[in-house]
Amino acid sequence: MRMRIKDRSGLERQSKEFLAFARSYLSDAFPNPDRQGCPPEEALQSLAVNPSESQATITEHIASCSPCFRRYSELLTDVQLQRTADRPVSWKRIFGWSRTHPLMVGAALACALFIVIGVRLLWIRFSVPNPPPLETHQPHNPTSPVNPVVAYSPLSLDLTNISPIRGSKPPTTGSQRRVRVPGSPLDLTLSLPLGSEEQTYSVSLKSAGRTFWSKSAKAHLNKGQILIRVQADFRQVPADNYNLEVESAAGIRLVQPVSIQVTLPNGTGQKP
Repeated sequence: MRMRIKDRSGLERQSKEFLAFARSYLSDAFPNPDRQGCPPEEALQSLAVNPSESQATITEHIASCSPCFRRYSELLTDVQLQRTADRPVSWKRIFGWSRTHPLMVGAALACALFIVIGVRLLWIRFSVPNPPPLETHQPHNPTSPVNPVVAYSPLSLDLTNISPIRGSKPPTTGSQRRVRVPGSPLDLTLSLPLGSEEQTYSVSLKSAGRTFWSKSAKAHLNKGQILIRVQADFRQVPADNYNLEVESAAGIRLVQPVSIQVTLPNGTGQKP
């Protein structure tokens, strides 16, 4: 048995050496620089891919033409490499690799297991609907009351016959009639004397040198009269006698005596 194995290995070595010598000999022994009678590239490629269907003349030619033999050898090598790459991996080779690399196989299986578990958890999380929120019996916060809309009643005062006072001179209101004014929100319209200017005036309610209410407003010309329109809320002003003063930026004042009257709680009238 040992003699047979030794003879076989020696025969295989001699065959490889003979083929190497023949390949080297045919590659250089028959130069053909002008490439006379050489077949096309497609014929050599067909011989390398499927030699049984190629013409015998192609085989005879490459045996006597070194350039064609070298090109055929290159094509044959490419075809063998391509067939080796396309050959499917057998289960036998896979099993043999797994036996020689057990640690890598175990690590790969563990990674695959973790991936499957992670995908399962994500699927459960996104497929199960969220539970409805629990109802809590909390006392309902009452809505804060909305401030009621203040209704301003219109009131017109004619100041056209009042003599203007300059500077800090005290007013002489003894001969003037005191006007009764309700202590409620009012939309005042004040008519100024002829010749008054369209400018900003200070309107105030004073008594004994003390100011109880004041506001600035601009006068406008309307149908030949200079008018001041201003909103005044006298609900916080005590019922008493006051002077309603209109003062310009130059210090010229118009003083009208008024009497703030107490209004009824529903704002519909005044106390007698």
